[in-house]
Amino acid sequence: MNANLSRAQQAFKELVTLRRGFHAHPELSWKERRTQQKILEYLDKWGIPAVVSTGTGVIATLEGARNKDVVLGIRADIDALPLTEAAHPPYVSQNQGCMHACGHDTHIAMLLVTARLLAEKKDDLPLTVRFLFQPAEEYIADSGALHMKEDPLVKAITRMIAIHIQGMLPYGMANLQEGPIMAASDTFDIFIKGRGGHGAHPEEAIDPIAAGVAYYNAVQTLVSRETKALDAAVIGITSFQSGETSNVIPETARLMGTCRTFSPTLRERFPKQLERLARGIGEATRTTIEACYHYGTPVMVNDPSVTQTGLAAAAAIFGRDKVITEEPRMGGEDFAKYDAPKAMLCLGGGFEDEKRRKAQHNPQFDIDERALPLGVAYFLEYVDEYGRKLDGTAI
Repeated sequence: MNANLSRAQQAFKELVTLRRGFHAHPELSWKERRTQQKILEYLDKWGIPAVVSTGTGVIATLEGARNKDVVLGIRADIDALPLTEAAHPPYVSQNQGCMHACGHDTHIAMLLVTARLLAEKKDDLPLTVRFLFQPAEEYIADSGALHMKEDPLVKAITRMIAIHIQGMLPYGMANLQEGPIMAASDTFDIFIKGRGGHGAHPEEAIDPIAAGVAYYNAVQTLVSRETKALDAAVIGITSFQSGETSNVIPETARLMGTCRTFSPTLRERFPKQLERLARGIGEATRTTIEACYHYGTPVMVNDPSVTQTGLAAAAAIFGRDKVITEEPRMGGEDFAKYDAPKAMLCLGGGFEDEKRRKAQHNPQFDIDERALPLGVAYFLEYVDEYGRKLDGTAI
């Protein structure tokens, strides 16, 4: 067995305990105070220097015994989602309406154990390794990476890697490839102002709900009728809010949604399309409609050089036949905002029983915890593989 895989497998129980602890106590973006405190406590116990960064984040550093100016950043996101957990594992969320439904609990656990295991061999560390526990990945409009990238400790990083667990990719598999892997991810708000009135006399009011329905229906044509069939794009309304009671026509309505694409041209076009609909439907329904577009994360692109090192490390841990290439995903990832060359590996966490597999952001999301040591082993192997390249001893 690969030496790094063996070391990681020996930490399996520790990984499970850590992961379940964070899973049971999820915290929303920019509110990860308990999570931050626990991370700091573990790092302090293991003698790993760490500092608070970006409000609720943490950065820890192990200085290399050689190649000290080469700084590898390894990042884990730490926030949870505003979801109520529908499954009831022993480690179910204790925070009502908040859940680790995107696997960030696993990312924290894997990075903590990676730091501990690398600290045990710090006297032979082939480069400097910096561990980024980043808040607010899920907060698209003002995500944690946008702020953490400005920390001088992050600016000194020369390349970065990360893992994202995948609930639909079977345990034992990994997905790593060069080039675009995740779409640009933006959000929008549609504010509709009508005139409130009695539900019995709609002729005396201007109904913002009717305008919202018209806007919702019109948005469906932006991809189906205005976008080339071969261009990947998503424009979706995911929230419609208006009214509070049955006999009052409300004054306002609000729609929220998301736009996803790999095309810079389409991304530039989306705000103009939404504004055009606002003008036209507003006039047609006698309402005032304002479309507000918020640029979020750019396309996540795996750097060729960083990826090639990762592929060598992944082959050593998973086996070459288990490292696959998949179509890019329409999900967004704020790891894309970091300036250093980077690559993200997607780690299979799917259960053998396909019925138990759930995608990210599902209230029943969970993972096969046997995947955790594989993620740690990949990080350890990446450090060794990159070190061999720096030392000129890579095969």
